[in-house]
Amino acid sequence: MRTLKGLFLLARPVNAVICGLSVFCGAILGGDPLARAAGFLPFYSFGSGTNIQSWQFRTLSAMLSAALILAAGNVFNDVLDVRTDSINMPHRPIPSGMVSMPAAVMFAVILAVMGLALSLPLGTCGIAVAVLAVVTLAAYDIRLKGVPLAGNTAVAGLAGLAFIYGGIAGHGVGKSALPAVFALLFHLGRELIKDAADIDGDRAAGIRTAATAWGAGPSCRLAAAALMALAVVAVGPFTFGYFGFAYFAIIAVGVWPVLIYSSVSAVRNPSEQNLRRISTILKLDMPVGILAVIVGYL
Repeated sequence: MRTLKGLFLLARPVNAVICGLSVFCGAILGGDPLARAAGFLPFYSFGSGTNIQSWQFRTLSAMLSAALILAAGNVFNDVLDVRTDSINMPHRPIPSGMVSMPAAVMFAVILAVMGLALSLPLGTCGIAVAVLAVVTLAAYDIRLKGVPLAGNTAVAGLAGLAFIYGGIAGHGVGKSALPAVFALLFHLGRELIKDAADIDGDRAAGIRTAATAWGAGPSCRLAAAALMALAVVAVGPFTFGYFGFAYFAIIAVGVWPVLIYSSVSAVRNPSEQNLRRISTILKLDMPVGILAVIVGYL
């Protein structure tokens, strides 16, 4: 039971759920929103002739596929980060002894294979995106996370790719590009904050990140710039009539205050404890942003 609990924690289930929600959001934006909303009636058909049951199956496959692939990347990352985690987070499953290294590696492989298998219903484009995600996660874990900004950008790009993946499931990629941009900026900022929080362990392990290369302060200022850019860009869909007032209301109440507070707090107090707190706050706010896009579009 202790090992099973450790494997569950290695997969970071909260992150996997958020990833699945991102895919679901992209799938909704993949077509007519009213058809998507009404389409949960049995055998409802879209104007394109696509049956809702097909949309449900493709979307569910994409959500599970993305969540499993992300979980595989998380597990593999912990396998390679055992030295830094023993300093930064000794309670994590591998450094604490809950899960052995061989068990963690096998678990990562199983998750990745299952995630790729679930991409098959999405056709060639979906399979290609799933393979790209696996390759990018492996490249990040093995090499890119030790290159300042490159690793952060890779993770941010994968976060945006989840919405594109959902768009493929929903038969329409174009409209999912907007939340993909939002996700890229959001995760770029959060990843830089996480790097700054992990600076001591990364330095001890000889890992070169934006924080270890340039310092926690500059890394937090870059993060704040990305988050503030998101705050500015996020008003665009409402200003140009792409999303309705419900979107603006949710953004104004549930997203902008978090972005502003996180940016100011990270710059003013780049201590490990404060940055970990901010990272958690930002993670909790992710579903709010996804909700704003879905409600605004519907």
